[in-house]
Amino acid sequence: MALKNKRYFWIQLAQDFFKSKEMKLLRKIAGGDTHTIIYLKMMLISLEDGGHIYYDGLADNLAEEIALVIDENVEDIK
Repeated sequence: MALKNKRYFWIQLAQDFFKSKEMKLLRKIAGGDTHTIIYLKMMLISLEDGGHIYYDGLADNLAEEIALVIDENVEDIK
């Protein structure tokens, strides 16, 4: 069985990332925890392309494609 070479990336978050005013506000709104997870997942998928997310045209629009890639509800992405 051939081993697949895995490539690891790092994201750097400020130590107070979850204590920042923006994150506190985001987490307090309805669905804020979900939006926080979506934001972090989008940061992770952008690592392979230098911080960019590209639309490949697999879905009807970017929101649907991102929802497909990160396995989240398309309505939460919009």
